[in-house]
Amino acid sequence: MDSLFDEWKTSIPKYSVKFKGLFSSLANKYTASSEKVVSLGKHFELQYELYTYAFFLGLYSNIRIGFGEVEKKTDFSNPIQTWGSKKTTREDYTYIREYMFMAVVAKSDVDFLSLDKGEVESKVVVNQLITVLEEYVYGGLTIISEKIEDGINPFLTNDSFLQLLLKSGFDKS
Repeated sequence: MDSLFDEWKTSIPKYSVKFKGLFSSLANKYTASSEKVVSLGKHFELQYELYTYAFFLGLYSNIRIGFGEVEKKTDFSNPIQTWGSKKTTREDYTYIREYMFMAVVAKSDVDFLSLDKGEVESKVVVNQLITVLEEYVYGGLTIISEKIEDGINPFLTNDSFLQLLLKSGFDKS
């Protein structure tokens, strides 16, 4: 039997189609060299990197937004298990998937005792955990989108993504 983490990381999480433009403007759809990314004005080499950043921004801001009933969803066709794998000149950072998993487990209302007793299928639990992930991503994408809509481009300096996280409450030391 696969572990819950192993099942979770085979999922392909979604985001609202209303953020497609945000992904287009901030992240490349396919792998590109860092030099090409900068020259195109993209801040993220790949779309899952923006997704990951939005998750942590939503998490640390404690903004969790669910999809509307008729809201259309989309994805970028990459299961979580491929995120952070070394395919370019940057370092491998697959461990970030584990941090994301731990965060969604901690923030979920999943009854793990029922799972352990076999009263709930692991697929149901994985779907609940993916929902938590998607809701925090929605929150993070909303923050980014609102800043851009307000005419405040939060991404003009080298440390702008860190600064936005710090303002969200990331550094509570």
